[in-house]
Amino acid sequence: MSMLSEVSHLIGQRAGDLEKAQEIFISEIRAFTTGILGGIRRLRSEPWTTPRVRIDIPRDIETESKSSGYLRNQFASARCNLRFKRGTNYQVVGEIRFGIEFDETSDSFSWQISLVPAARFRRIDDTVWAHWRATIGSNAPSSAAHHDKTNTVRFALRPVNQDLTPEIAFNDSKLVLEFMLTADVPLADAVGLDLPDEEA
Repeated sequence: MSMLSEVSHLIGQRAGDLEKAQEIFISEIRAFTTGILGGIRRLRSEPWTTPRVRIDIPRDIETESKSSGYLRNQFASARCNLRFKRGTNYQVVGEIRFGIEFDETSDSFSWQISLVPAARFRRIDDTVWAHWRATIGSNAPSSAAHHDKTNTVRFALRPVNQDLTPEIAFNDSKLVLEFMLTADVPLADAVGLDLPDEEA
């Protein structure tokens, strides 16, 4: 009787198919995220800016550089710098990420959109989350959550399955980016800037 499990038998017989499946998966999540980024870049002229807030949209997505690594380490993500104007300069205060990556909690891949504050501005997640709930409310994806321990806001988390379409991912991204352009008041509060006094 074999001491190898059914899993080992399967991998032993289908290793080539499994490797090919991984290559297809990696290629498709990269193409998917690249397509969403392309749509965002075509949505409006660059930079995405208001008098106080600017979002730098990247030209390319970021991916795992090691193709031979663990499958769960693969990702396809666009990282947008969130900037807030202090004085005459737009200073980076955080990063907005959207793309497909592995979610440890659900133990599966998902489409995710998150805000990660810069180290100097850890309060941004608190003020942005409060503003998100007050402004977007019931129109927000049900998966939106505030993660206090990591000082992040997750605006969307959608499983990679038949329900995840480019239209849904694009609309999620558009909603979040346009929302962040209107978040000048909570961002000012988080970075310690009184807008009326500064404008006077």
